Amino acid sequence: MNMQSLESIAAVSEAVAVIRHARGLKNPNDLPAGTPEWKAASDAFADDFLRALDGEPGVRSWWTF
Repeated sequence: MNMQSLESIAAVSEAVAVIRHARGLKNPNDLPAGTPEWKAASDAFADDFLRALDGEPGVRSWWTF
């Protein structure tokens, strides 16, 4: 992976975080790691990140704890 790809991923991640905050939603960095709230926010953030990339299927169909 080249530096441009990493910068693009970082930009999409930051955009998702800003949009989530604007909607009044928590991001994983807003919560103590490992708590149930952090897990829920992490799952929701991953869903939103994939949606921003137009990725399917939803993260919950392949990512379980």
